[in-house]
Amino acid sequence: MPEEQIDILNSDGTPAGFSRGRTEVHAKGLWHRTIHVWAFDSKGRILFQLRSHLKENNPNLLDTSCAGHISAGDISRNAAIRELREELGVSKKTEDLEYLFEAIHDNILNNGTYIDREYYDTYKIVLTDDEARHLVPQPGEVDDFVWLTRDEFLSMHARSPEKFVEHPKDYGWIQSIQITQK
Repeated sequence: MPEEQIDILNSDGTPAGFSRGRTEVHAKGLWHRTIHVWAFDSKGRILFQLRSHLKENNPNLLDTSCAGHISAGDISRNAAIRELREELGVSKKTEDLEYLFEAIHDNILNNGTYIDREYYDTYKIVLTDDEARHLVPQPGEVDDFVWLTRDEFLSMHARSPEKFVEHPKDYGWIQSIQITQK
């Protein structure tokens, strides 16, 4: 199977006009676009994925509900819907996504062998009770799911930040939201 191709950006987030394979993107630290999706259930709880123990970066850490690269020529909403289906086993429509914000992530991992420089679009989605009960983790990507209230997350993150992939803008947004727990 050919390697996923990803559109490259200039450091200011504008398109550079060419694509590269995922391996080269992270070996050279090329700027690119990704998506984050935060899923909520009807009770207002937030879904965190436990990244697979097989992942090359940030294994065994709690992360956004789902995330992924935007393939060359695609748009972020389509990538978000694809990642929901792949990582959670949930089929949604692009209209179901609520766009929240764009963020920048610049991180060097794995002793400098994995350079992650990305602009990411962040979305919120609400899952039905049936979807929330029947999540299907993608083998090799997701080992498990954890539902947390906003306050449970904030408390757990304050006590043990090393258990989470760090996303300051996302976590600042979570801190600012007011959720009525049912």
